[in-house]
Amino acid sequence: MSQGKVIRMKKIFGIILAVVFVAGVAMPGYAAKASSKKASAKKYERIVANVVTLDVAARTIGVTEEKTGASRTITISAKAAEQLNVGDRVRIKLKAGTDESAGVRVLRPMPTEEEAADAAAISTVTPAVAPEVEKKPAEKK
Repeated sequence: MSQGKVIRMKKIFGIILAVVFVAGVAMPGYAAKASSKKASAKKYERIVANVVTLDVAARTIGVTEEKTGASRTITISAKAAEQLNVGDRVRIKLKAGTDESAGVRVLRPMPTEEEAADAAAISTVTPAVAPEVEKKPAEKK
């Protein structure tokens, strides 16, 4: 090969390498922008609430949110309406910007102050101690 062809090939290789480098530097920034758009557009909202009213025929429940204390009327599925009772503590997955549920789950009731105090007293009275295990000496072969 002549020296002119070698120089031309080096120039072409250098240009290709520069393009690949620039593309590699630009891609993480582009990916970060795309993921932040997805994160900001939430599909669902989750709330924890107490059931105040229940209308099985209309498939709606009236709830009071634990976090804010706000009252809402939410549309639920027929199956969920049959499983709920007034007074239940529930976690509801709502479609973003609506009062239509995508799922309802019954949670354990919150412990009363007396039950919480009893649980704290029990944990301080009886410390957890790991049982001692006898170690056998390793057998030599």
